[in-house]
Amino acid sequence: MKRCFVSIFAFLFTLFAWGQLQPLSNQYIFNGLAINPAYSGSREALSTTMLYRNQWVGLEGAPKTMSFSIHAPLRKEKIGLGLLIINDKIGVTSETSIVANYAYRMDIANGKLALGLGAGLTLINTAWSELVAIDPDDELLMENSPTFPLPDFSVGAYYTTDNFFMGLSIPLFLSHQFNYTKSKFTIQNNFSEYNYMITAGNIFVINNKIKIFPALLMKYNPGNSPQIDLYSHIIYREKFWAGISYRSKRSMVGIFQYQINNQLRIAYSYDFDLGKLGRYNSGSHEIMMKYDFSYLLEVISPRYY
Repeated sequence: MKRCFVSIFAFLFTLFAWGQLQPLSNQYIFNGLAINPAYSGSREALSTTMLYRNQWVGLEGAPKTMSFSIHAPLRKEKIGLGLLIINDKIGVTSETSIVANYAYRMDIANGKLALGLGAGLTLINTAWSELVAIDPDDELLMENSPTFPLPDFSVGAYYTTDNFFMGLSIPLFLSHQFNYTKSKFTIQNNFSEYNYMITAGNIFVINNKIKIFPALLMKYNPGNSPQIDLYSHIIYREKFWAGISYRSKRSMVGIFQYQINNQLRIAYSYDFDLGKLGRYNSGSHEIMMKYDFSYLLEVISPRYY
């Protein structure tokens, strides 16, 4: 049990050292607005995505993440607009980010290049009263912290064709550090704490029933080791998706998706933790649902990403 608490403390310390919590997800490839504002409007439809992640099941205080995104291109305009809401809770601390996203889209070669900006607020609150204290009359734990509203920004670029995509982004790049003396957060723009993210993927047609979809996500922070997520999916009859992902010596992930029709997709993934923390939990679960209300152009097959 002691090792468990030590591991949690180390994890939380790393997150707060980066300033902004960066919840992990297995569905970044299919929920691009979560990391790249330039993804806005890329599905050529009014597109919504809902996601729930329960990480490290069985470990008290483990992260839980819920997110909702909606975005669309504007008709006859080279503009995409989007809204992203993410709530991430670790222990008794909760962060809710509300980010408005804008993308300027232009035709290049056989695809589209989008340049995006995101701006919003992150609301941080700690429920001290939920802690189990040795001294229940400790005044420091009798009241919850106030909710701190903190501004934040994202930038990104995203290029797509019918079968290929590539993105570069720096999501929520401002640093938020708590000043215990003044009991408030300070906001900094520190280049050494930026989280740089690169995504890429390509659809390979094997025959009229089977397609292969390899993809990757690279995360780089100057103060930490690079992380690479490698994905590989098999798509059968445009309906059934099955894939695996490997995350930089940290976890193996099984991903399953079902494309109900051109508009609705549901997905489930399960993480196998390969680190020492895996001894104390029974893995992580993630559920995603994506719905495109209508297409601006008639399409024969559903959008892949």
